[in-house]
Amino acid sequence: MAKPASASSSAPVGAGKVVVRVLAIVLGAYAASAGAVAAGVAGLILAGVNKSDAFTVCSILGFLLYVGLALWAAAARRLVPMVGTLLLVTAAGTGIGLLPTLIGGA
Repeated sequence: MAKPASASSSAPVGAGKVVVRVLAIVLGAYAASAGAVAAGVAGLILAGVNKSDAFTVCSILGFLLYVGLALWAAAARRLVPMVGTLLLVTAAGTGIGLLPTLIGGA
């Protein structure tokens, strides 16, 4: 007698997608908002704003951005473009955030 298909595996079929989505919500949204904060701080520093003021303003806005990105990641219909977008925002923000260090403005 053959086993039913549901008894052969302990995890549901879409469990991997759920895990990836939760990781994207928690870690991806955090990394993307951190990258955006770094880019914002770098932009403000290069514009002549005091470092502590730039960091304070961008950190406050970063909390709002994190909540928005986490909600967007939870509501996104397609997983791969959502993860790709979070990775792209993270990489771009981190790259822009390094500009003051590279050009000597920090």
